[in-house]
Amino acid sequence: DYTVSYLNNTKVGTAKVTITGKGNYTGSVSKTYSIKNNFKKATVSGISNKSYTGKNITQSITVKYNGKTLKKGTDYTVSYSNNKSIGTATVKIAGKGSYTGTITKTFKINPAKQEIQKLTAKSKGFYIDYAAKGHATGYEIQYATNSSFSGAKKTVITSNKTDKVTVSKLSGNKKYYVRVRTYTTVNGIKYYGAWSAVKTVTTKK
Repeated sequence: DYTVSYLNNTKVGTAKVTITGKGNYTGSVSKTYSIKNNFKKATVSGISNKSYTGKNITQSITVKYNGKTLKKGTDYTVSYSNNKSIGTATVKIAGKGSYTGTITKTFKINPAKQEIQKLTAKSKGFYIDYAAKGHATGYEIQYATNSSFSGAKKTVITSNKTDKVTVSKLSGNKKYYVRVRTYTTVNGIKYYGAWSAVKTVTTKK
């Protein structure tokens, strides 16, 4: 009843299809359609885990297609979800213009880096005062007798309001390396912040 012919249907751009009547049918109808690059074949870089800031967190994304760096706003758009709170954020990069398809990536938003505000020696122990974090579930204090923290021990604080702790039952007259980090539990998953700068303390007898 009809035949079909195409024009410009091998490259990216606007193709044309013509349907021509045959037999008991006469006349023809022409339609155009777009041919676009498959955006899912693009490579995306620049996405990394971030630290909590209390604000929406974005990424410095680079998108390449067959070695060509694409332009944001012209060749693709970027949108985010769950990118403010601690947990797993999602970024969607959607093709635009000559590109079609969507690439979805995820990244972690971890608690903010910790800070030891005070570290003083105690008898066979030490007193530590670190920064309280409102977004924390709790804290981990790690200590060892070597700077590599080999064989280190830790004290876990399960309240975000407890920011001053005395660690005891250690060796007397011993140098300890100490650091602390924040953790936040989201949907049963623990997200850990970066360790604080390491400080040292020598316990008393």
